[in-house]
Amino acid sequence: MKDTWINSVAVLVLLATQLALPTVRADDTEIYQAEVVSSASARPKVLIVFDDSGSMSFEVDQQRPPYDPDASYENDEFGAGRIYWSTNGSVPRPGSDRWFFDTQNRCASSYSPLASNGAFQATAARRWIDSSEIDGDCAYVCPAKLQLRSSWFFGPACYRGWRYVQAADYQCEDSTSVPGTWQALEEDLHNPPHVDCRNDVDTGTPGNGSIANGYPQNNVTTGSEYGPTPDASNSLWGNQPYGFYTSHYLNWYYDDALVEPRPRLAIAQDVVSQLIRTNPGIDFGLMEFNFDEGGRVVQRIIDNMGEEDRDNLIDLVNRIDHGGSTPMCESMYEAFRYINGDAVLYGNQRRVGGDSIGRWDDLPKDSLAESNGVYRSPTTDCAYTYVILMTDGEPQRDTGANNRIKTLTGKSCGRYLDADDNMTENCLPQLAEYMANTDLDSDSSNGNQYAITYTIGFTTNQPLLSDAAELGKGEYYTANSAQELTEAFQGAIYSILSTDTTFTSPAVAVDTFTRTQSRDEVFYAMFRPTERVNWPGNIKKLKLVEDEDGAVLVDAGGNPAIDASTGAIKDSATTFWSSGQDGGNVEKGGAGGRLLLRNPASRTVYTDTGTNRALESFDVDNFEPADFGVATEAALWALFGSSTRQGYEQQVAWARGFDAYDGDGDGVTSEPRDWILGDILHSQPLVVNYGGNDNNPDLRLLVGTNAGFVHMFGASDGDEDWAFTPRALVDLHRQRRQNRLNSDNGYGMDLTPAVVRLDVDQDGTIEPEDGDRVYLYLGMRRGGRSFYALDISNPDSPAFLWSIDPSLSGFAELGQSWSVPVAARVPGYKDSSGKHKPVLIFGAGYDDRKDAGGVATGDTMGRGLFVVDAATGALVWSVTPNASSAINMQETGLLHAVAAEVTPVDGNGDGITDRVYFGDTGGNVWRVDMPGDSLPDSSQSDWFIVKMAALNGRDVASDRRIHNGIDVVRTRFNGVAVDALIFATGDRTNPNATDVQNRLYMLRDEAVSSYTAPRPSATDCVGEDFEGDFRCLLPISDSQLVDITDNALAGEDDATVVTTLASERGWRLDFQGSGEKGLAKTVTLGGKIFATTFTPNDLLSDINICEPLSGSGRLYVINLFDGDRTLLNLAPVIPDTPSVYFGSDGGIRLLLPPGTPPQAAGDGIDCSGGVCEIGQLFRQPYGNYWMQEAF
Repeated sequence: MKDTWINSVAVLVLLATQLALPTVRADDTEIYQAEVVSSASARPKVLIVFDDSGSMSFEVDQQRPPYDPDASYENDEFGAGRIYWSTNGSVPRPGSDRWFFDTQNRCASSYSPLASNGAFQATAARRWIDSSEIDGDCAYVCPAKLQLRSSWFFGPACYRGWRYVQAADYQCEDSTSVPGTWQALEEDLHNPPHVDCRNDVDTGTPGNGSIANGYPQNNVTTGSEYGPTPDASNSLWGNQPYGFYTSHYLNWYYDDALVEPRPRLAIAQDVVSQLIRTNPGIDFGLMEFNFDEGGRVVQRIIDNMGEEDRDNLIDLVNRIDHGGSTPMCESMYEAFRYINGDAVLYGNQRRVGGDSIGRWDDLPKDSLAESNGVYRSPTTDCAYTYVILMTDGEPQRDTGANNRIKTLTGKSCGRYLDADDNMTENCLPQLAEYMANTDLDSDSSNGNQYAITYTIGFTTNQPLLSDAAELGKGEYYTANSAQELTEAFQGAIYSILSTDTTFTSPAVAVDTFTRTQSRDEVFYAMFRPTERVNWPGNIKKLKLVEDEDGAVLVDAGGNPAIDASTGAIKDSATTFWSSGQDGGNVEKGGAGGRLLLRNPASRTVYTDTGTNRALESFDVDNFEPADFGVATEAALWALFGSSTRQGYEQQVAWARGFDAYDGDGDGVTSEPRDWILGDILHSQPLVVNYGGNDNNPDLRLLVGTNAGFVHMFGASDGDEDWAFTPRALVDLHRQRRQNRLNSDNGYGMDLTPAVVRLDVDQDGTIEPEDGDRVYLYLGMRRGGRSFYALDISNPDSPAFLWSIDPSLSGFAELGQSWSVPVAARVPGYKDSSGKHKPVLIFGAGYDDRKDAGGVATGDTMGRGLFVVDAATGALVWSVTPNASSAINMQETGLLHAVAAEVTPVDGNGDGITDRVYFGDTGGNVWRVDMPGDSLPDSSQSDWFIVKMAALNGRDVASDRRIHNGIDVVRTRFNGVAVDALIFATGDRTNPNATDVQNRLYMLRDEAVSSYTAPRPSATDCVGEDFEGDFRCLLPISDSQLVDITDNALAGEDDATVVTTLASERGWRLDFQGSGEKGLAKTVTLGGKIFATTFTPNDLLSDINICEPLSGSGRLYVINLFDGDRTLLNLAPVIPDTPSVYFGSDGGIRLLLPPGTPPQAAGDGIDCSGGVCEIGQLFRQPYGNYWMQEAF
């Protein structure tokens, strides 16, 4: 059987433009966020609204007295001399292994809080890893102008042509230092050289306890890890907050012998006081309820609070007495007026007095919070303010602000239980929603000043507080004890610190696109970055029409769709599937618009919760706790982010597309929500041809989104056929629905889909009843560490096929699933009839340890590649650094994750893969040989792996990483067949980095047939049995490549070029832009390499600090032979592999990202309207259909 892919175009290529978050988040969406230099104004600002009502006098049983650093506690579960740490706001539990010796603590900001309070909140923390030495690679080398060859007589030797000149010199590079780095704290690592915190940097505190003063320095040798000024790298700290706790504090915390009844007020005062003391990186303000109406600011938020400011604030907290009502909505309205800079209202309603319960309104308002009766807003450029409302009861005397809030928001308000057991109107949730979604200073030039609301119910649990936090984009906590109240407040602080404190407006002038083309149809996948989690996405369709003047992209009306002067989609364009002019607007028209026209109840949405993971409808009627690995209904609800059955059902309905939370406020929850289709960031659309005929083909479009769904759409009408979401992504739906302010959009099914299409009778039509099959493969990138396979032979009725994850035998090495599976057949893997079975080959994945800047260090996962059965997912073979077995080859040199797509090669044209090339994130290129026609046995002596090249110089400037597949081109050099390996380096996770010199490479592999024996040793390379073994000359290093950066070979005669290149192993080209890097696979046509790059924008040139400038894309057109090149400017985006269009007129064209200006260059290159003529033709005969091997 010969399986074919029949389509109207030669290659389904997409041009993706993906960008991302601030550098510390290490992702390629960082270019959508302006990077604001840290300053005191960027510190989190938190206003605590304190309930001092009469009910705060009530006692709570079984409470501990305040912590006393000088007391002795009977509990001794926590060993002395340790600092325990937490990253989620919870106090470490007994038996925790998250601790380090206090002698290693260099965080001077923590010394006083730990000594007096036993706890400290670090805005970020890191441990030091000492520098190390690595032996250099060794290789045979020849002088310039001589060629390195290997023969049985001379061994590796230097030749001029074919004449022996001298023996080759075996040289080893000097050992190199791997700089030390600051990394995240880890369990089981109790004695790091140093642990330090970002608080010291933020506050200018260089003290380090028992060692010399200084600030942490990254990527330096041991002994230089501290310097006189802070390190300029934004990637040193990350954004993970840490809680530090002394052993003494934890022994008090878990000492049950201390419990006694205590008033609520005393508990709250202790907890809030400790919060202020242990969080020196946060600027706090305080508001308390008035006796009757509203509340007042008793302490304004002071920028960069000092110790004296904190002591004064704590004194105010401890002077609060209990008495009066609970006007929580009115108080929040006054908090809004303070943050917004409005006139004082309830702040003037103080009523001093007292009764048998206590005194009220003793504390005066802070007169410095206002000027002439108008509040001085605490907001700063590009930053948010956070409000934490703590109360112990239902609202009382709390209706006075409702009309003002309804006028302000334009929304009606709900009714909630009040302190008198009546259902009374309360507008607190609507106010919180307004504050979280409105620029409170109405000045677009300084970013958005939002206020985020957190609520804490102390001995109370009420929907009013839950709804306020939900709509206010914060969190709701309940607490019934001092410990729970501590963790509630600290949980809110963790949430605040874990989110970027300084937020910036996303780029709105550029919507980024990916595309694929099938026949004359071009599909644009797009997304719009926002400052919240739930980024919208869409797919739009245009057509490419050819005429005597070339080709043009047109809309549904046959009109040119691309603006000739700007290269952007015209606003007046009506894309296919759209009912009106939608242009490049992400949230208008396209497949996303079609989805809004449907009743969500009519959608077919699947998940893998059936028996043996069978697909069934994503619906609460099908869900059982066991399907999600929990035991109870309540636990199931919690997975969906709810504590009630009703909330759980609402969340599921929202995920299916219903406006379950009435987001538009029209009282209808059975309609579609405002936008359903999630962002399509890295998942490039895939067109599957099910047959039909030329005039009426059955084409389907598959794409994954970061909302956690994979969708199939009809290519003709844009209607959704079905969607699939794995059960493992249940929590993602909650995150997307809550849509909190966060520059991290959240990740789901973010990998480009892959398909194996088996057309048994080769009639061009998929007919499952005849044994035809179509298998779909789905990965997640940052969404997770799994691959999923579906049987989509019947496009209207998919079936679950298999999934793999690290819990399965043989897959422990699997990292985040970044590597798109490639279909192939390998030697020896056959069915019962002796036919080779289809397999998938993919890299073992990505390790997010590589997100850190500096020199690449070894990874803990993703190191190698896997070969699995395409139909069953069974592991056929792998190569990893793990111990050899019947199905795994051990290669201890595989130290770095393999995130890129691998490149299988069928060198002899028999349909069976005999070689695989791949690059790793440590800058190495590897070759795997699969000779013969049998699988390796447990000895793993039949297949081989060799490091082709080592291109990371092990310092910051040369820390080159490979995130792209290798472009393998069969060519001839000096009359001899060679394989050219072409690729560019660049760290996809840090596109804004400028500290690495990245390059474009062309390496010559002279061994175009599979090796049938292991690589010779260095000694054996001189023996007669190893004549001509190219592996004796490996790995290739930068010093063995011709530097063509200055275009020195261009214009030289062929003989000179051959002579120059013959002495080396290929060529390299240094990218010249600051931070320029290659973030996509190259494509080679007619001896020309087409390579895209991205150059980040200079932060200092970004005048409006709240709005990012995304950088610039470029397209290099390079002669494979001599490196002569032409350079084209692309749109200001991260461009993907150039989209190649094979026209019916025989012309080969490139499709460019929208926003690319018109331009022309030599060699027939002329680009306009999104289409680039490149002066290339493909050989006749050509027509509407042609054949291509599926794998």
